[in-house]
Amino acid sequence: MHTQKYKALIFDLGNVIIDISPKNACDYWAEVCGIQPEILYVAFPFDETYAQFERGEIIPEIFRKYVSKCLNITLSQKEFDEGWKQILIQPRGNIEVLLRNLKKSYRIVALSNTNEIHVPMWQEMCTPILPYFEKIFSSNEIGFRKPEQDSFQCVLDYLQIHPNEAVFLDDNYENILAAEKIGMKVIHVESYDQMVNELERIGIM
Repeated sequence: MHTQKYKALIFDLGNVIIDISPKNACDYWAEVCGIQPEILYVAFPFDETYAQFERGEIIPEIFRKYVSKCLNITLSQKEFDEGWKQILIQPRGNIEVLLRNLKKSYRIVALSNTNEIHVPMWQEMCTPILPYFEKIFSSNEIGFRKPEQDSFQCVLDYLQIHPNEAVFLDDNYENILAAEKIGMKVIHVESYDQMVNELERIGIM
């Protein structure tokens, strides 16, 4: 009797399920403030405070103030959040069809480095495809972010499977290396078509 090698697929969200562009936030804020966006690109704090926000360790109000201070701009909460929303573009072209087909044979979950402001935004944007996910693990809710090993372990514990029974798909190479290190099969996503080709190559489709 044939035993299925993989039992679950663990998807990242940004640039795997949803197209995103962090520069879009800076573009929006620059227009609001009447400055060149390039100034904000280089000043944006992808630092430990940003990581703390993604782990849910600080509240949105503190994060908004911190980012505004780092960028040396003044934004209302509405202006900040509207800019933050611009990072999320739309679900990738044929992703719904792909998820529907995969769900027939595999458990589908997501593991995303995200934050309290973004969660309701992508939930609304992804309403048609959310039912295909058994569960979505948001970093701000589980208290860990990729590539921290505990983030992967939260998912594996929930699924009650061994690492080698899961396929992890992410666009961030650091996250891919961390997942591979603990024994998962990994796909480094560079485009939708390439991701589908890789799924076919390893026998998922």
